[in-house]
Amino acid sequence: MEIKRFLMILWKWRWLFSGTLITLFVSTAIFTYAQIPVYETDVRLIVSPSSIFMTDLNNLRSAVTALSAPVVANTYAEISQSPNVIEKAWKQLSIDPKSGYVVNSTVLQETTILIINVSGPNPEIVQKLAAAVADETLKYIEGLITVYDLALLDPASLPGSPTSPNYYFNLVLGFAVGILAGVLFAIMAEYLTVSSSEDIG
Repeated sequence: MEIKRFLMILWKWRWLFSGTLITLFVSTAIFTYAQIPVYETDVRLIVSPSSIFMTDLNNLRSAVTALSAPVVANTYAEISQSPNVIEKAWKQLSIDPKSGYVVNSTVLQETTILIINVSGPNPEIVQKLAAAVADETLKYIEGLITVYDLALLDPASLPGSPTSPNYYFNLVLGFAVGILAGVLFAIMAEYLTVSSSEDIG
């Protein structure tokens, strides 16, 4: 299809094109701004051999070798996101557990760094909950007889902007889809009109 012909079709069916574009863009905007924003923050903890049990050089080497396997760090990660630890974290904040808050712990690949990620609708509660979860995790580990220590590496920061929804991306996507849909409907309308005229003729 020639560009001139294409532009003529769009101009002829401009009401259909613009109506489709506006409808989809406005619908996307309403859907996006109706969503509850989600904020995230991370706490970083590091696993290392305990100096108390590592007075012997051979024991230290064995501990370092064992730590290269992900078992220890993964175990600490599971502890940090256990219901028991999370419940104690809420109690530490003197806040009843709220829905919409998620605690997820992972181990940074090829390291002994534990990342506790907390997400939820209130940035201040997200930060406080992350700090409390880290604190309760450290307390729990301290109560165990283990040759590995867990220490705070990076505290939780106050999230400044939500991670979702992505307002800019959603609006641009809605605008782009609106243009494509408007063009498609205009071409279909022109095709059906021409076909009907030929059938009548």
